Amino acid sequence: MSATAFTYQGRLAEGSGPANGEFDIQFELFATETGGMPTTASVTNSSVIASNGIFTTLVDFDVNAFSNPGSWIQISVRRAGQNTFITLSPRQRLSPVPYSVHTLRAESLTGLLPDSQVSSNIARLNGDQTFTGGLTIQGPLRAASFAGEGAGLSNVSATALSARLAQRLWRVFIPFVNVTNAGNMPDSSGKGAVTYNFRIGKFEISHRQYAGFLNAIAAEDLHHLYVTNMTTDSHGGIIRSGNPGDYLYTVKPGKEHLPVVWVEFHSVLRFCNWLHNGQPTGPQDATTTEDGAYTLTSEAEAANTVARNPGARFWLPSDDEWYKAAYHHPAGLGGPSNDYWLFPTRADGIPFAETPPGGDNSVNACCETGQATPLGSYLNTHSFYGAYDLAGNVQEWVEEIIYVTNRRVRGGSFVYNEFYSNSGEFEFDTPDYDAPGIGFRVAGALEP
Repeated sequence: MSATAFTYQGRLAEGSGPANGEFDIQFELFATETGGMPTTASVTNSSVIASNGIFTTLVDFDVNAFSNPGSWIQISVRRAGQNTFITLSPRQRLSPVPYSVHTLRAESLTGLLPDSQVSSNIARLNGDQTFTGGLTIQGPLRAASFAGEGAGLSNVSATALSARLAQRLWRVFIPFVNVTNAGNMPDSSGKGAVTYNFRIGKFEISHRQYAGFLNAIAAEDLHHLYVTNMTTDSHGGIIRSGNPGDYLYTVKPGKEHLPVVWVEFHSVLRFCNWLHNGQPTGPQDATTTEDGAYTLTSEAEAANTVARNPGARFWLPSDDEWYKAAYHHPAGLGGPSNDYWLFPTRADGIPFAETPPGGDNSVNACCETGQATPLGSYLNTHSFYGAYDLAGNVQEWVEEIIYVTNRRVRGGSFVYNEFYSNSGEFEFDTPDYDAPGIGFRVAGALEP
């Protein structure tokens, strides 16, 4: 984090209630409370997550921004993926912070300090220096070139890199919600019991997140994690360019926040391995996609026997985990008498298929939209644990093996009617199946 950055927390409202989802937020600094011109360049933070109206983000106007006696921030907001910013009013006054930086004065020094009095541990401007410990630089560092393999570099400014290299170094942020109440009982079908607390993705994985994955590990796509339908089909959202060994993946304009589709089951497991391994960059091997949360071999894939490894940090939800995150709501906390809703909208009544943002029981089901909608577009339709789009948008892969050769898919989608998100629905496909109405979300260990 830059030494001049500060944390800004605010509350967004949308309509008559708190805002939820991803927003682009623009900050401008003024010397006056009204009127005038900005004193610095604007700062735009993309895809800031707002949950129940609350958002937190870092703002960095650089070191010379606060030279005026007074400073006001003007904030403009738009939902991620839209074109027009809305300016909020009034501007917000920035108060001085209780922190000062002081320099010590060499009271007894007259003139220049002789080189002979400088410790050998001090780096000299006119000589080579080898640093055996860590090096921390508070201000800017400029150099004509750097040598070395750079494996330990972190916090590299993307603006200093080529567009191609910056995309390969991007890391994927995934918001999660906690699924608690460990040791809950199953419902009458025997589903939903989970003995531990865990996390599950607040939203489905998006085209932008999956493209970040591909740019990290699919310069040469040995396991076909990208398929051409992602480009050629109208519901696909990722374009591949370049040649084998140097592929580059970009998201189609306007599809950044739509759920990724045309993903096979084992491609999803490789995404989970990549998360488990810390989102590394490199070829598809045991350190990136082929081992970790799941051990993937050609024999296990052919036999449909790949299973979650002990100690997995991120994984595809089991059927019970997905079921609990979608339908469970303890009666003692306002849920139904049997602790389970019939639909993942906190309702026993059939959801309404309509365009977003909809009401308290609305979904993206056939045939109001004819396509996926941006993640979290149905603002009031989420499960008890806070996960969105379980009842619509796209169906989602889960781990459960069905009839030996198949894997289960859960939830509703824009392809099928609203009945498909009922807890008793029974849908499955072969692991090599991909479709414009099937995506996924990930789960993970609950952070301490």
